[in-house]
Amino acid sequence: MYAVYKQAHPPTGLEFSMYCNFFNNSERNLVVAGTSQLYVYRLNRDAEAPTKNDRSAEGKAHREHREKLELVASFSFFGNVMSMASVQLAGAKRDALLLSFKDAKLSVVEYDPGTHDLKTLSLHYFEEPELRDGFVQNVHTPRVRVDPDGRCAAMLIYGTRLVVLPFRRESLAEEHEGLVGEGQRSSFLPSYIIDVRALDEKLLNIVDLQFLHGYYEPTLLILFEPNQTWPGRVAVRQDTCSIVAISLNITQKVHPVIWSLTSLPFDCTQALAVPKPIGGVVVFAVNSLLYLNQSVPPYGVALNSLTTGTTAFPLRTQEGVRITLDCAQAAFISYDKMVISLKGGEIYVLTLVTDGLRSVRAFHFDKAAASVLTSSMVTMEPGYLFLGSRLGNSLLLKYTEKLQEAPASTVREAADKEEPPSKKKRVDSTVGWSGGKSVAQDEVDEIEVYGSEAQSGTQLATYSFEVCDSILNIGPCANAAMGEPAFLSEEVPVWEVQGGGGVECTVGLWPHPSLAQFQNSPEPDLEIVMCSGYGKNGALSVLQKSIRPQVVTTFELPGCYDMWTVIAPVRKEQEETPKGEAVEPEPSAPDADDDGRRHGFLILSREDSTMILQTGQEIMELDTSGFATQGPTVFAGNIGDNRYIVQVSPLGIRLLEGGGLAGWMGGWTAW
Repeated sequence: MYAVYKQAHPPTGLEFSMYCNFFNNSERNLVVAGTSQLYVYRLNRDAEAPTKNDRSAEGKAHREHREKLELVASFSFFGNVMSMASVQLAGAKRDALLLSFKDAKLSVVEYDPGTHDLKTLSLHYFEEPELRDGFVQNVHTPRVRVDPDGRCAAMLIYGTRLVVLPFRRESLAEEHEGLVGEGQRSSFLPSYIIDVRALDEKLLNIVDLQFLHGYYEPTLLILFEPNQTWPGRVAVRQDTCSIVAISLNITQKVHPVIWSLTSLPFDCTQALAVPKPIGGVVVFAVNSLLYLNQSVPPYGVALNSLTTGTTAFPLRTQEGVRITLDCAQAAFISYDKMVISLKGGEIYVLTLVTDGLRSVRAFHFDKAAASVLTSSMVTMEPGYLFLGSRLGNSLLLKYTEKLQEAPASTVREAADKEEPPSKKKRVDSTVGWSGGKSVAQDEVDEIEVYGSEAQSGTQLATYSFEVCDSILNIGPCANAAMGEPAFLSEEVPVWEVQGGGGVECTVGLWPHPSLAQFQNSPEPDLEIVMCSGYGKNGALSVLQKSIRPQVVTTFELPGCYDMWTVIAPVRKEQEETPKGEAVEPEPSAPDADDDGRRHGFLILSREDSTMILQTGQEIMELDTSGFATQGPTVFAGNIGDNRYIVQVSPLGIRLLEGGGLAGWMGGWTAW
């Protein structure tokens, strides 16, 4: 079966990422996809990183609260994920995932708590010969986009056709609630296909597509290049990109064009919809950045000197910035601020400077940090950002904001250059309001009409980024070499059950059950050293088939069938130390915080008895401990935030409350 291909290690590079309600509506999770694997993470805020070198006057080690990513689920597919999106269906208790596969397949899946697996809600197949237009091989990636209000989804297939998948609204779902056999099918309406060439014969070579915010009907913006060019031909043909906005009436299946704009720079690469209340779209070009909105004139800036002579689009010079946006990834952290990760790993915070009418009048770039080469970016909870990478380790970043003065001069200069006198006066009065000056009466009337936020000037801010956690990536692999490990422990850890049952216990790192004898194994113990990563994210990765413990000591435990470790609670007398008494800790003694989190007992179950071992500097057997030792143990563990220990035996359940490290013998009470 594996004569041709066998996957020795699951994919570790991440292509797509999003933050959604995967398990239920009360919890949001980070969902990432890499090739044929889907991973679900939870943001764990209780993780602590102790700093042993920094101790307080009382001798306790300070613990730094640092958020971690906890892997809670992983799923494998039989194909490579080409695009991914999420949507909240009508009446659903969690979000559904839309996954596209080559050449033109779409799967809508959802988490099933009963089986702890994914269940399929809808399958769509669009690989009929009449849709291929005679092409045998498909070079176009099926890209999925979801309306921000969850009204429909769209997938571009074969570069020229748009698949629209409408979702049933909540009101319609309630009408069909009593129908038998509807189930999750009531959340979907029949899909249909739009040939974009029927909208405009020049609508070819689609670069990107995005749903816009703030429209009554789902509005899809398409960035395309009808007549292609390249840098060596810009002297003859330039500004070849265009945009068109299509309003999708999913009920009547009509799709009029409501907005279009031509003569955009030829090097446009992607579009990013701007959230409400600003709206519009930010278009990324290699050497420029554009903001486009249906109701206001376009605004663009040149990010370097390469725009001179290559475009006739009116661009302003962005002072203090010399960058390119090819292969850049971006995500909004607020309605007017986005984080941009460049192809070299530099992170910039872009602020959309607006006036009182929510019209973008300037861009402000702030270089914040340098990070990995990013392939995807998603904003998690406020203050947290995830950078997915297929060329290095993916990172969880925590960002903090430091406010600066309001950019009054920036808004005023931008308004004076292009705005008519009527708008100049309005912007000037708006800046006066944000600067604390007197406000005219007409400005107060404007506040009452447009709301309190309509007049507030944009606040600039600088951000600091901190790495909280990372996801290991061993790809891409450039070269590899195999060989024997340089060091193996002289001890021989073995996991085997003999006739009467016996376990040889290794103190230190407990071996995996699949480990065999290291030195006496008939199969050689090999490891692989690979050159992984790219550029500044390059590294040497060492792959081992199993865990290799450094054995401290080994002793026989005859007749043991199962084992548990439990945390020993802290003695109450230690927790409630009188204020007037000063306790000087010993230099070598562990602090109380560590004692409350260390496993204090090792419980070994035999056929007719239970052995209790106390762990610490040494492991020793206890004759009197409060545990039930006259019979086997079924289960043991901690409950009540590690305050109690529960022991389950065939004859009953025993609950123990600890006394302390110095009085384990008589310091237990059992119920």
